[in-house]
Amino acid sequence: MIINFKIFKNKETWNSTIHQLNSDVLARHILVKGNIDSTDLNFSFCEASGKGRIISNDSFIGEFSVF
Repeated sequence: MIINFKIFKNKETWNSTIHQLNSDVLARHILVKGNIDSTDLNFSFCEASGKGRIISNDSFIGEFSVF
């Protein structure tokens, strides 16, 4: 599956191919490519829409979509 990531801070966007959707996989991709300052990441995901939110230190910092 393909994930489209969007980090609001620096308007970073990219696509990645993953084989399993879980928080560890999402965090690894965001920490490597997202240019963020914190490792405190949380995620929410809606299976019906295929969209999720990226939260760091209780702030909404980005979003992702699954294709």
